[in-house]
Amino acid sequence: MATEDERYRQSTQYRLWSFTPSHLASLREKANSLAQTHIASRLRAASPPVDPLPEFLTPAEESTLLTFYTVELLRAAAFCQLPTDIQATAATFLRRFYITNSIMTYPPTELLKTCLFFGCKADGYYMRLSKFAEKFPKTTGEEIVAAEYILCQGLRFAFDVKHPFRALEGAIMELRRLGGLDDDRINRAHRKARDILKFSPLVTDAYFHYTPSQIMLASLAIADEGLVECILGEAFTGQGEAAKERILNVIESCRDILKLEPPEKMGNYWGTPESNAVIKPLIKKLKKCRDPDRVDLVALQKAKREQALQKPKPKPKPGLKGDGDVFGGKIDDARDPKRRKVGSNGEDVFGPPL
Repeated sequence: MATEDERYRQSTQYRLWSFTPSHLASLREKANSLAQTHIASRLRAASPPVDPLPEFLTPAEESTLLTFYTVELLRAAAFCQLPTDIQATAATFLRRFYITNSIMTYPPTELLKTCLFFGCKADGYYMRLSKFAEKFPKTTGEEIVAAEYILCQGLRFAFDVKHPFRALEGAIMELRRLGGLDDDRINRAHRKARDILKFSPLVTDAYFHYTPSQIMLASLAIADEGLVECILGEAFTGQGEAAKERILNVIESCRDILKLEPPEKMGNYWGTPESNAVIKPLIKKLKKCRDPDRVDLVALQKAKREQALQKPKPKPKPGLKGDGDVFGGKIDDARDPKRRKVGSNGEDVFGPPL
Protein backbone atom coordinates (compact mmCIF):
# COMPACT_ATOMS: atom_id res chain seq x y z
CA MET A 1 0.00 0.00 0.00
CA ALA A 2 1.31 3.43 -0.97
CA THR A 3 2.18 5.70 1.94
CA GLU A 4 0.75 9.21 2.28
CA ASP A 5 4.09 10.68 1.25
CA GLU A 6 4.24 8.53 -1.91
CA ARG A 7 0.72 9.56 -2.89
CA TYR A 8 1.61 13.22 -2.45
CA ARG A 9 4.66 12.81 -4.69
CA GLN A 10 2.36 11.60 -7.47
CA SER A 11 0.21 14.76 -7.28
CA THR A 12 0.50 17.68 -9.71
CA GLN A 13 1.16 19.94 -6.73
CA TYR A 14 4.41 18.12 -6.04
CA ARG A 15 5.41 17.38 -9.65
CA LEU A 16 4.61 20.80 -11.16
CA TRP A 17 4.56 23.27 -8.29
CA SER A 18 7.34 22.29 -5.89
CA PHE A 19 10.56 24.29 -6.18
CA THR A 20 13.73 25.01 -4.29
CA PRO A 21 14.02 28.67 -3.26
CA SER A 22 16.76 29.28 -5.85
CA HIS A 23 14.76 27.67 -8.66
CA LEU A 24 11.66 29.67 -7.78
CA ALA A 25 13.68 32.90 -7.73
CA SER A 26 15.19 32.12 -11.15
CA LEU A 27 11.73 31.46 -12.67
CA ARG A 28 10.45 34.81 -11.41
CA GLU A 29 13.54 36.61 -12.66
CA LYS A 30 13.06 35.04 -16.07
CA ALA A 31 9.38 36.07 -16.19
CA ASN A 32 10.37 39.62 -15.21
CA SER A 33 13.10 39.79 -17.86
CA LEU A 34 10.86 38.48 -20.65
CA ALA A 35 8.14 40.95 -19.70
CA GLN A 36 10.56 43.87 -19.77
CA THR A 37 11.84 42.87 -23.22
CA HIS A 38 8.35 42.43 -24.68
CA ILE A 39 6.87 45.60 -23.17
CA ALA A 40 9.87 47.68 -24.24
CA SER A 41 9.48 46.53 -27.85
CA ARG A 42 5.74 47.27 -27.81
CA LEU A 43 6.24 50.74 -26.36
CA ARG A 44 8.93 51.56 -28.95
CA ALA A 45 6.57 50.41 -31.71
CA ALA A 46 3.66 52.49 -30.40
CA SER A 47 2.40 55.54 -32.23
CA PRO A 48 3.91 57.82 -31.10
CA PRO A 49 6.76 55.72 -29.66
CA VAL A 50 7.43 55.97 -25.94
CA ASP A 51 10.80 57.58 -25.33
CA PRO A 52 12.37 57.32 -22.84
CA LEU A 53 11.09 53.98 -21.66
CA PRO A 54 9.57 53.83 -18.17
CA GLU A 55 11.38 52.27 -15.25
CA PHE A 56 10.32 48.64 -14.95
CA LEU A 57 9.52 46.73 -11.77
CA THR A 58 12.29 44.58 -10.34
CA PRO A 59 11.63 40.94 -9.32
CA ALA A 60 11.76 42.02 -5.66
CA GLU A 61 9.17 44.75 -6.28
CA GLU A 62 6.95 42.29 -8.11
CA SER A 63 7.20 39.95 -5.13
CA THR A 64 6.10 42.74 -2.77
CA LEU A 65 3.14 43.57 -5.01
CA LEU A 66 2.20 39.89 -5.28
CA THR A 67 2.00 39.66 -1.49
CA PHE A 68 -0.18 42.78 -1.42
CA TYR A 69 -2.57 41.46 -4.08
CA THR A 70 -2.76 38.08 -2.35
CA VAL A 71 -3.87 39.88 0.82
CA GLU A 72 -6.42 41.83 -1.26
CA LEU A 73 -7.71 38.52 -2.67
CA LEU A 74 -8.16 37.13 0.84
CA ARG A 75 -10.03 40.28 1.88
CA ALA A 76 -12.31 39.96 -1.15
CA ALA A 77 -12.85 36.25 -0.45
CA ALA A 78 -13.87 36.99 3.14
CA PHE A 79 -16.22 39.72 1.91
CA CYS A 80 -17.81 37.23 -0.50
CA GLN A 81 -18.15 34.79 2.45
CA LEU A 82 -16.33 32.02 0.60
CA PRO A 83 -15.28 28.89 2.54
CA THR A 84 -11.72 28.68 3.83
CA ASP A 85 -10.67 26.03 1.31
CA ILE A 86 -11.92 28.17 -1.60
CA GLN A 87 -10.00 31.18 -0.29
CA ALA A 88 -6.83 29.12 -0.02
CA THR A 89 -7.26 27.60 -3.49
CA ALA A 90 -7.80 31.01 -5.11
CA ALA A 91 -4.77 32.49 -3.36
CA THR A 92 -2.64 29.54 -4.48
CA PHE A 93 -3.86 29.96 -8.07
CA LEU A 94 -2.83 33.63 -8.04
CA ARG A 95 0.66 32.89 -6.74
CA ARG A 96 1.14 29.99 -9.14
CA PHE A 97 0.11 32.12 -12.11
CA TYR A 98 2.63 34.85 -11.33
CA ILE A 99 5.58 32.48 -11.21
CA THR A 100 5.82 32.32 -15.01
CA ASN A 101 3.86 35.51 -15.74
CA SER A 102 4.77 39.03 -14.75
CA ILE A 103 2.50 41.45 -12.90
CA MET A 104 3.52 43.94 -15.60
CA THR A 105 2.00 41.68 -18.28
CA TYR A 106 -1.38 40.73 -16.80
CA PRO A 107 -3.25 43.11 -14.42
CA PRO A 108 -3.44 41.54 -10.94
CA THR A 109 -6.58 43.49 -9.99
CA GLU A 110 -8.45 41.55 -12.71
CA LEU A 111 -6.68 38.23 -12.18
CA LEU A 112 -7.53 38.05 -8.49
CA LYS A 113 -11.26 38.19 -9.31
CA THR A 114 -10.81 35.49 -11.92
CA CYS A 115 -8.87 33.36 -9.42
CA LEU A 116 -11.67 33.68 -6.87
CA PHE A 117 -14.40 32.70 -9.32
CA PHE A 118 -12.36 29.89 -10.87
CA GLY A 119 -11.36 28.66 -7.41
CA CYS A 120 -15.07 28.16 -6.70
CA LYS A 121 -15.35 26.09 -9.87
CA ALA A 122 -12.24 24.03 -9.14
CA ASP A 123 -13.48 23.09 -5.66
CA GLY A 124 -17.07 22.41 -6.75
CA TYR A 125 -18.58 25.45 -5.03
CA TYR A 126 -21.28 26.79 -7.33
CA MET A 127 -21.82 30.54 -7.57
CA ARG A 128 -23.69 32.29 -10.38
CA LEU A 129 -21.41 34.59 -12.37
CA SER A 130 -23.80 37.56 -12.34
CA LYS A 131 -24.26 37.26 -8.57
CA PHE A 132 -20.49 37.04 -8.06
CA ALA A 133 -19.84 40.08 -10.26
CA GLU A 134 -22.34 42.14 -8.24
CA LYS A 135 -20.08 41.88 -5.21
CA PHE A 136 -17.40 44.00 -6.92
CA PRO A 137 -18.00 47.64 -7.90
CA LYS A 138 -17.96 48.45 -11.63
CA THR A 139 -17.28 44.82 -12.55
CA THR A 140 -19.08 42.72 -15.15
CA GLY A 141 -19.22 38.96 -15.50
CA GLU A 142 -17.44 39.29 -18.84
CA GLU A 143 -14.47 40.96 -17.14
CA ILE A 144 -14.24 38.17 -14.57
CA VAL A 145 -14.17 35.30 -17.09
CA ALA A 146 -12.09 37.14 -19.71
CA ALA A 147 -8.87 35.82 -18.19
CA GLU A 148 -10.07 32.28 -17.37
CA TYR A 149 -8.29 30.56 -20.24
CA ILE A 150 -5.15 32.64 -19.66
CA LEU A 151 -5.28 31.57 -16.01
CA CYS A 152 -5.71 27.90 -16.97
CA GLN A 153 -2.66 28.12 -19.23
CA GLY A 154 -0.63 29.74 -16.46
CA LEU A 155 -1.70 26.98 -14.06
CA ARG A 156 -0.69 24.37 -16.65
CA PHE A 157 -4.25 23.01 -16.39
CA ALA A 158 -3.42 21.58 -12.96
CA PHE A 159 -6.25 22.66 -10.67
CA ASP A 160 -5.80 20.34 -7.70
CA VAL A 161 -4.53 22.12 -4.58
CA LYS A 162 -3.79 20.16 -1.42
CA HIS A 163 -4.15 22.20 1.76
CA PRO A 164 -2.93 21.54 5.34
CA PHE A 165 -6.33 22.07 7.02
CA ARG A 166 -7.30 18.40 7.17
CA ALA A 167 -3.84 17.48 8.38
CA LEU A 168 -4.32 19.86 11.32
CA GLU A 169 -7.62 18.22 12.27
CA GLY A 170 -5.90 14.83 12.19
CA ALA A 171 -3.07 16.10 14.39
CA ILE A 172 -5.53 17.46 16.96
CA MET A 173 -7.36 14.13 17.02
CA GLU A 174 -4.04 12.35 17.57
CA LEU A 175 -3.12 14.67 20.46
CA ARG A 176 -6.44 13.94 22.14
CA ARG A 177 -5.91 10.21 21.60
CA LEU A 178 -2.51 10.32 23.27
CA GLY A 179 -4.03 11.59 26.51
CA GLY A 180 -2.28 13.35 29.34
CA LEU A 181 -2.67 16.77 27.71
CA ASP A 182 -4.92 19.58 28.85
CA ASP A 183 -7.93 20.06 26.53
CA ASP A 184 -7.80 23.83 26.85
CA ARG A 185 -4.17 23.80 25.75
CA ILE A 186 -5.01 21.69 22.69
CA ASN A 187 -7.97 23.92 21.81
CA ARG A 188 -5.90 27.10 22.06
CA ALA A 189 -3.19 25.63 19.85
CA HIS A 190 -5.83 24.39 17.42
CA ARG A 191 -7.37 27.85 17.00
CA LYS A 192 -4.05 29.63 16.66
CA ALA A 193 -2.63 27.10 14.19
CA ARG A 194 -5.77 27.31 12.05
CA ASP A 195 -5.58 31.12 12.00
CA ILE A 196 -1.98 30.82 10.82
CA LEU A 197 -2.88 28.35 8.07
CA LYS A 198 -5.62 30.65 6.79
CA PHE A 199 -3.10 33.44 6.14
CA SER A 200 0.64 32.88 6.56
CA PRO A 201 1.36 30.08 4.04
CA LEU A 202 -0.98 31.68 1.48
CA VAL A 203 0.87 35.01 1.29
CA THR A 204 4.33 33.43 1.39
CA ASP A 205 6.03 30.73 -0.72
CA ALA A 206 5.45 27.94 1.80
CA TYR A 207 3.21 25.95 -0.58
CA PHE A 208 6.03 25.82 -3.14
CA HIS A 209 8.68 24.51 -0.73
CA TYR A 210 6.90 22.24 1.77
CA THR A 211 4.27 19.52 1.91
CA PRO A 212 0.87 20.20 3.52
CA SER A 213 1.80 18.12 6.59
CA GLN A 214 5.07 20.04 7.03
CA ILE A 215 3.20 23.36 6.80
CA MET A 216 0.68 22.10 9.34
CA LEU A 217 3.37 21.04 11.82
CA ALA A 218 5.16 24.36 11.37
CA SER A 219 1.98 26.28 12.18
CA LEU A 220 1.35 24.05 15.21
CA ALA A 221 4.95 24.61 16.33
CA ILE A 222 4.33 28.37 16.29
CA ALA A 223 1.17 27.84 18.35
CA ASP A 224 2.66 25.32 20.80
CA GLU A 225 6.02 23.68 20.09
CA GLY A 226 5.56 21.15 22.88
CA LEU A 227 2.57 19.58 21.12
CA VAL A 228 4.65 18.98 18.00
CA GLU A 229 7.25 17.24 20.16
CA CYS A 230 4.49 14.96 21.47
CA ILE A 231 3.30 14.07 17.96
CA LEU A 232 6.78 13.40 16.59
CA GLY A 233 7.83 11.50 19.70
CA GLU A 234 4.93 9.10 19.11
CA ALA A 235 5.45 8.90 15.35
CA PHE A 236 9.20 8.19 15.51
CA THR A 237 9.18 5.71 18.36
CA GLY A 238 11.88 3.13 17.64
CA GLN A 239 13.20 4.93 14.53
CA GLY A 240 16.05 6.79 16.15
CA GLU A 241 16.70 10.46 16.79
CA ALA A 242 18.35 11.16 13.41
CA ALA A 243 15.11 10.82 11.42
CA LYS A 244 13.21 12.90 13.94
CA GLU A 245 15.90 15.59 13.85
CA ARG A 246 15.66 15.86 10.06
CA ILE A 247 11.92 16.46 10.29
CA LEU A 248 12.39 19.04 13.04
CA ASN A 249 14.89 20.94 10.85
CA VAL A 250 12.39 21.04 7.97
CA ILE A 251 9.61 22.21 10.28
CA GLU A 252 11.85 24.92 11.71
CA SER A 253 12.75 26.28 8.25
CA CYS A 254 9.05 26.30 7.28
CA ARG A 255 8.20 28.02 10.55
CA ASP A 256 10.68 30.79 9.75
CA ILE A 257 8.82 31.48 6.48
CA LEU A 258 5.41 31.52 8.16
CA LYS A 259 6.65 33.95 10.79
CA LEU A 260 7.37 36.49 8.03
CA GLU A 261 3.63 36.98 7.58
CA PRO A 262 1.79 36.27 10.86
CA PRO A 263 -2.03 36.52 10.66
CA GLU A 264 -1.93 39.67 12.80
CA LYS A 265 -0.42 41.56 9.85
CA MET A 266 -3.74 41.36 8.02
CA GLY A 267 -5.14 43.96 10.40
CA ASN A 268 -2.17 45.79 11.88
CA TYR A 269 0.01 46.21 8.76
CA TRP A 270 -1.72 45.58 5.43
CA GLY A 271 -4.00 48.50 4.61
CA THR A 272 -2.38 50.82 7.12
CA PRO A 273 -0.43 54.01 6.26
CA GLU A 274 2.79 52.07 6.88
CA SER A 275 2.09 49.50 4.13
CA ASN A 276 0.49 52.10 1.83
CA ALA A 277 3.74 54.07 1.90
CA VAL A 278 5.44 51.04 0.34
CA ILE A 279 2.69 49.83 -2.01
CA LYS A 280 1.38 53.08 -3.53
CA PRO A 281 4.69 54.04 -5.23
CA LEU A 282 4.94 50.50 -6.67
CA ILE A 283 1.39 50.64 -8.05
CA LYS A 284 2.17 54.04 -9.60
CA LYS A 285 5.29 52.55 -11.15
CA LEU A 286 3.31 49.53 -12.41
CA LYS A 287 0.77 51.74 -14.22
CA LYS A 288 3.58 53.28 -16.28
CA CYS A 289 5.20 50.00 -17.37
CA ARG A 290 2.22 47.72 -18.07
CA ASP A 291 1.93 45.71 -21.26
CA PRO A 292 -0.26 47.90 -23.55
CA ASP A 293 -1.60 44.83 -25.36
CA ARG A 294 -2.96 43.20 -22.20
CA VAL A 295 -4.32 46.06 -20.12
CA ASP A 296 -7.86 45.33 -21.32
CA LEU A 297 -8.37 41.57 -21.07
CA VAL A 298 -11.95 41.73 -22.41
CA ALA A 299 -10.77 43.44 -25.61
CA LEU A 300 -7.90 40.96 -25.85
CA GLN A 301 -10.30 38.03 -25.66
CA LYS A 302 -12.60 39.52 -28.31
CA ALA A 303 -9.67 40.13 -30.64
CA LYS A 304 -8.56 36.50 -30.28
CA ARG A 305 -12.08 35.26 -31.06
CA GLU A 306 -12.33 37.44 -34.16
CA GLN A 307 -8.90 36.30 -35.29
CA ALA A 308 -9.95 32.66 -34.93
CA LEU A 309 -13.12 33.28 -37.00
CA GLN A 310 -11.14 34.95 -39.77
CA LYS A 311 -8.79 32.01 -40.26
CA PRO A 312 -9.27 30.56 -43.76
CA LYS A 313 -10.76 27.09 -43.97
CA PRO A 314 -8.35 24.37 -45.12
CA LYS A 315 -8.56 23.78 -48.86
CA PRO A 316 -9.34 20.25 -50.14
CA LYS A 317 -6.43 18.33 -51.55
CA PRO A 318 -6.04 18.81 -55.32
CA GLY A 319 -7.58 16.10 -57.48
CA LEU A 320 -10.20 15.03 -54.91
CA LYS A 321 -13.61 16.48 -55.74
CA GLY A 322 -16.09 14.08 -54.19
CA ASP A 323 -16.69 10.75 -52.43
CA GLY A 324 -16.24 8.90 -55.68
CA ASP A 325 -12.73 10.27 -56.05
CA VAL A 326 -11.88 9.33 -52.46
CA PHE A 327 -13.37 5.83 -52.28
CA GLY A 328 -13.16 4.87 -55.95
CA GLY A 329 -15.94 4.35 -58.47
CA LYS A 330 -18.85 6.60 -59.26
CA ILE A 331 -21.49 7.21 -56.61
CA ASP A 332 -24.93 8.28 -57.80
CA ASP A 333 -26.56 10.16 -54.93
CA ALA A 334 -29.95 10.08 -56.56
CA ARG A 335 -29.99 6.27 -56.93
CA ASP A 336 -28.16 5.23 -53.79
CA PRO A 337 -30.90 4.51 -51.19
CA LYS A 338 -28.46 5.00 -48.30
CA ARG A 339 -27.68 8.55 -49.46
CA ARG A 340 -31.18 9.55 -50.52
CA LYS A 341 -32.49 12.57 -48.62
CA VAL A 342 -35.34 11.52 -46.35
CA GLY A 343 -38.23 13.92 -45.99
CA SER A 344 -38.15 15.40 -49.48
CA ASN A 345 -41.26 15.31 -51.69
CA GLY A 346 -43.52 15.34 -48.63
CA GLU A 347 -42.30 11.99 -47.26
CA ASP A 348 -42.63 11.37 -43.55
CA VAL A 349 -39.15 11.24 -42.02
CA PHE A 350 -40.32 8.38 -39.74
CA GLY A 351 -41.71 6.28 -42.63
CA PRO A 352 -45.24 5.38 -43.76
CA PRO A 353 -48.02 4.64 -41.22
CA LEU A 354 -48.23 1.10 -39.82
